Amino acid sequence: MKFKIEKQDERLSVRIENLAAREQEIVSAIHACRRQSAWACPSGECTKIDVLDVKSAGGGVVLTLSPRLGMELSAAGIEECLRYTLGELAVSKPVSAKDLP
Repeated sequence: MKFKIEKQDERLSVRIENLAAREQEIVSAIHACRRQSAWACPSGECTKIDVLDVKSAGGGVVLTLSPRLGMELSAAGIEECLRYTLGELAVSKPVSAKDLP
């Protein structure tokens, strides 16, 4: 898996590729992280997400993240959260280390 994060106004766009047919599992993990406390992942950035829009695109998935009112999303914080979340998925399923972002 690999991902790319881009800032779009107050939102962040995250494209995750090379998913090996695990799109739903990855989206479910990100939703679960949002529901947990700020201690759920190293950055806690996912708790600042208000709206998470998911679209499949060319063998990958594009997430559009909108912040909660009065908050700002950090691309670095989201990257840390995704590395943690995607890393946890890699531990739970056999995935080669070269597949991690």
